[in-house]
Amino acid sequence: MGNGLPYAIAAQIAFPDRQSIALVCDGGLTMLMGEFATAVQYNLPIKVIVIKNNTLGMIRWEQMGFLGNPEYGVEFTPIDFAKFAEACGGKGYSIKQASEAASTIHKALKENNPTLIEAYVDPFEPPMPPNVGMEYINNLAESFAKGQPYAKRIGLTLFRNKVHEVLKNYHAHSPSNE
Repeated sequence: MGNGLPYAIAAQIAFPDRQSIALVCDGGLTMLMGEFATAVQYNLPIKVIVIKNNTLGMIRWEQMGFLGNPEYGVEFTPIDFAKFAEACGGKGYSIKQASEAASTIHKALKENNPTLIEAYVDPFEPPMPPNVGMEYINNLAESFAKGQPYAKRIGLTLFRNKVHEVLKNYHAHSPSNE
């Protein structure tokens, strides 16, 4: 956790004629934010894309899905990473809507300075494992029964995702598509 930014710096130093891009999450970035100042100090034109949900998302889902416990200690105070990047002397951008992604990333990639792009995402979107077994589902249900703080919101997200999956499969196999 937190190694994306230092690796991007190392890659940029090793291959100065290539574009180095780090894709990191906000929890990991907060551990090594000072490294962005290092990139500015050495004028390394790295790009950092931060998946921002103000949550240790993987830890939330591990607590619920693997342990059957409600989340504990996974939310943190929001940081304006775009302003942070500018305070360090780099460039900062924010993506708050999916429709802004392409144009914002296009602008950011043209920068010759260290650049950070924070991309807001839904903190309740589950990072589901590729194969979900009954134990995982039972653990989620158990975490809800034990008082998971956002059980309704998480349940609605899981339901929405399942409906989208069913509709996608239905349209793919409907007689009009065969």
